Amino acid sequence: MKLNTFLKSQLEDFVNVYSKYFFRTMGITLILTLICFVVIALLEKFSDFDPSIKLKQISLLSYFFSRYSKGDTYSLIDLSKTVFIFFVSIFSLSLCRLSQDKKDNSELKILAFLKRIHYKDYFILIGILLISSLFDFLMFRIERISHLNVSNNELYYYIHGIIFLLRIYLPLILFGITIYRLIKGKAFKLTFRKLLFIFISLWLFNEFAFEFSLVIRNYVFGLILLPFKIENYFLFESILGIGLVAFYFLGYYSALTTSIELLDDKK
Repeated sequence: MKLNTFLKSQLEDFVNVYSKYFFRTMGITLILTLICFVVIALLEKFSDFDPSIKLKQISLLSYFFSRYSKGDTYSLIDLSKTVFIFFVSIFSLSLCRLSQDKKDNSELKILAFLKRIHYKDYFILIGILLISSLFDFLMFRIERISHLNVSNNELYYYIHGIIFLLRIYLPLILFGITIYRLIKGKAFKLTFRKLLFIFISLWLFNEFAFEFSLVIRNYVFGLILLPFKIENYFLFESILGIGLVAFYFLGYYSALTTSIELLDDKK
């Protein structure tokens, strides 16, 4: 498949999944986001932060697109995005199995979703979550070692950039390939070209999610929260953020599943 054909199909799918499933899955995505936020709040509670950390933690949304590990201190809160993708993967796996029923346009219920996920699926996805978490810690340690041993600043910042990309996108790719394996019952034959195409698809929606979050938080949430005191801002924006994060489920579902489906050699 050529890149232009791939991009056209992927972009069309982003639009189609929101058109077809947004209202039908709204209840499910809100529930999964709420559970995800509880897990992230626990990660925050047990996280260590370097004394020099200066990044402002406005709400739980702050942890989705920023990294808080610094110096010799690894912060568990850096796993927030990976935990979110874990829940997206559960959602994606179930929706892939339910999407074959093209006649039913009613709202999808949480029990129907749960019935589509087998015990084996949970164990495998939890295993990928643990592998991704370990990888994130190892990447942090490698970045720290390079900071201490690489004297060339340009080389260090290049290494830092590569590691930053890997920490974001490798878990996404791992979960995407795992979803494919669980649905199709076979391994996905990955090549460098396919890897590049999958990365482009994930990058497109990830960057959209980042920029969209900035706009919504600054201009929508900021307006809504004007009457509230600054000490309550963290709580209130976190509550508002549940709807924003729930909105992202379908986009990541499309990027994780459609990108790989389009590259399936058997299609």
